[in-house]
Amino acid sequence: MDPISHAVVGAAAATAVGAGVSLTDPCFLAAVLGAVSPDLDIVYQYWGDWVYLKHHRGFSHSIPGLMVFSLAIGGILSVFFPFASWQDLFLWAMLGAFSHTFLDLLNSYGVMLFYPFSKKKYTLNLLMITDPFLLLGSGAMVFSGYFGSAFKYLALIFVIGYLILRLLMRRRAQKLISLFYGCHLTKLVVMPAFIGIVKWDFIARVHNKNIVGQINLLTCKIKIHKKLKLISEEIKERLVQTKIGKIFKEFTPLFHIEYDIKDNKIIGKFIDMRYFVKNRFLHHGTVIVDKNSYTVEKELFQPYSPNNLIEIN
Repeated sequence: MDPISHAVVGAAAATAVGAGVSLTDPCFLAAVLGAVSPDLDIVYQYWGDWVYLKHHRGFSHSIPGLMVFSLAIGGILSVFFPFASWQDLFLWAMLGAFSHTFLDLLNSYGVMLFYPFSKKKYTLNLLMITDPFLLLGSGAMVFSGYFGSAFKYLALIFVIGYLILRLLMRRRAQKLISLFYGCHLTKLVVMPAFIGIVKWDFIARVHNKNIVGQINLLTCKIKIHKKLKLISEEIKERLVQTKIGKIFKEFTPLFHIEYDIKDNKIIGKFIDMRYFVKNRFLHHGTVIVDKNSYTVEKELFQPYSPNNLIEIN
């Protein structure tokens, strides 16, 4: 989610349990700061795209990380608001921090909830990166004080109802795609589209191909972006064992591997299938290995663009 959505949802969570809407209210302030604190992992961008993406939504979004941020926020605010209980400020900050991770859990990028004990990314695939209806409902909760407590509960019902609607929409998309491919479908993942409330992206395993596409729930039309042919398991396992292979395996659970053979070299290409933007996939990786010995000669991570070449040493 974007920072504004996180701040607004954190503020909404605070008002929902009784905090006043004021930056002079230490409880409200703790919740808002907690709600934006996990994205402090942006500091990794100083070392480049690869380091940032490797750590993004890792420790800072995990349960241990949220506790660390909340402890820090509670301690700092208790200095400026000595009349406020440090323990209370910690709990308010935790409320905001958990709202952040919960929101990020709802989109397709995922979060490492149990890092550093596990690097597995969890995702519920319900919301876009920026969702106007969630922002509208959460904003209404924040400013409900001007309209009475009944308005706050109506806004809360709207947000919960919208999340339920998104779940039903995803299930509808799954059903339509399953009917479209019938018995040939062996695996299906449906995710919110990058842009478009009624559009859902999908990755379908049909025969020996990964099919990446999008369905519009208003028109019930399916658009195919790419058909990616699966490679042999032997070559796939060899390429996955390289550094860039291990990076992609941690980075995304939904990756595809292609390869070419040129001048006695195998050129393996990794594709993150989650994001298809402007007629191309967003994140790539490349490894060049000797065809006979499988000695790795070069490895590249290509975030955001195939032309963004970051060599992995």
